[in-house]
Amino acid sequence: MRGNQGEEALAIGKRLRAIRRAQNATLADVSARAGVSISALSKIENAQISASYDILKRACDALGVGIEDIVSATAKSQLSGRKTVTRRGEGEQFRSDQYDYRIHASEISKKAMIPFEMVIRARKVEDFDHWSEHEGEEFVYVLDGAIEIHTEHYAPFRLAAGESAYFDSSMKHLYLAVGEADARVLSISHDPATAERRPVSTYMHPSTRQVPA
Repeated sequence: MRGNQGEEALAIGKRLRAIRRAQNATLADVSARAGVSISALSKIENAQISASYDILKRACDALGVGIEDIVSATAKSQLSGRKTVTRRGEGEQFRSDQYDYRIHASEISKKAMIPFEMVIRARKVEDFDHWSEHEGEEFVYVLDGAIEIHTEHYAPFRLAAGESAYFDSSMKHLYLAVGEADARVLSISHDPATAERRPVSTYMHPSTRQVPA
C-alpha cells in the first residue's frame, strides 16, 4: 500500500484498535465474536492489509459500533430527528475488483439502512473469487445500463434501467454488468433482525478498498 491508500488503511487500523481497547477487548475476544482470525485483525490494525468491507462489518458488529465510526473520522449523528444530505460527488468511496461504491448518508451512525451507489464493472462470474452474503435484506434499483443478478438459490435474472429487485441478502449473490457499458445501481441494505440490538452495516465484496478523497 502506498500514498493515500496506505494512510487510509493506517487511519482505519488506528480507529479499530482504539475502539477495541476502549472496550477492554482483546484481539482474541473480537476474533471469537466476529469469526475473523486474530492474524487478520492484527494486520488490519497495523495497516499491513487493506480491510475488506466483509471483515470490517464483522468486526464492527462484534464491537457494537457502526461501520461509519471505523471508515470515517468525521462526527456522526445518533440523535432522534436525524437528517443528512449527500450531494453529487460526495460520500465515502470504496472500490473492489468488481464494483465501485459510494456510501450515502455516511455522517449518520447506527443506521438501519445503508445506501450505496454502485458501479458494476464485472462481466462474468469467474471475475469473483467470493460471493457477497450478509444478514438482512437488500433492494437494488438500476440507474443506468443493465445488470444480471446471480444468487445461490435462483436462476440468474436481468434488470434494465428503471427496474429493481428485493431479496434476502444472507443468500450468496453477485451483480454483473450486461453489455459494453458499466452499470450503475442504487443498493440499499437493511438488517431488521439486528437493527434494534446492534448497529447495522452491510457487506461489500472482500477485495474492497477505500478510494482516497
